[in-house]
Amino acid sequence: MLRNHANIQHCSTAQHTTKPRPSMPRDLESEKMTLAGLPPLTKSPAQDDPGDKLMHDMQKGRQRDELHPLVQTLNPSYTDDCVKLENAAFPEGQRGSREKFIYRLTICGELCLGLFTTSESAPGHVATQSTEHIVESGAPARKEFLLAMVSATKTRNEFISDDDMNVPPDWRDQPYPSNATVGHQEDGRTIAIHSLAVEPEVQGRGLGKTLLKAYIQRMQNSGIADRISILTYERLVSFYESVGFVNRGPSEVQYGGGGWVNMVLDFPETPNGPNKVGE
Repeated sequence: MLRNHANIQHCSTAQHTTKPRPSMPRDLESEKMTLAGLPPLTKSPAQDDPGDKLMHDMQKGRQRDELHPLVQTLNPSYTDDCVKLENAAFPEGQRGSREKFIYRLTICGELCLGLFTTSESAPGHVATQSTEHIVESGAPARKEFLLAMVSATKTRNEFISDDDMNVPPDWRDQPYPSNATVGHQEDGRTIAIHSLAVEPEVQGRGLGKTLLKAYIQRMQNSGIADRISILTYERLVSFYESVGFVNRGPSEVQYGGGGWVNMVLDFPETPNGPNKVGE
């Protein structure tokens, strides 16, 4: 189920992410004369300075680019990484279990995407430091570290339900049952994101939005679904709206105590199906 970390401030691929220009200074002499005739200043509500926002966004972009992030599809070999990242990003009671990650990465890993950085050492004290993977390149000392992830399944519902978030008890014997009502539903046309997690050590650099944009584009281009559905808290609604999701009202899901909001992003349609990004 989609939980998003409260601190979301929460790319190239492998298998198979302008602000108003600050006005020029006015003529200083004219400004001095104008100010001389003004009444004394009084306090007024603070307003966001477009220039400050521009500088903030530029700094965030530089911090993100310093990590040289890349995205790639996740598979069962990343189970430990996902569990560690999940535990670091979310409070107890809202974390996906190890069983859920094994299930999702095995049954529908193509719907799960990770954002990595490669380096000879971990960027700070990241949760996935102990599960580093060797990068297959000419630099054996170089390793990859998982910094953010999306895990998801498909459902026939428009909105995510409690059953969509569960794991079928017999999934190993019947991985793709045609009549599935619990867990992944292969014939579903809604992608249900259950987790968007960002390593706390690198939050505030725009990695969550970078990964989510890459995920949306990849899923839309694939044509495997008509929409993406996600659950979040009211305080994070604006984050998802900024990348195209629409607030569809309160969710009936009771996972983690309830209080969720349904967010849905519908892919544009053409006579031949969903639009591909760039068409």
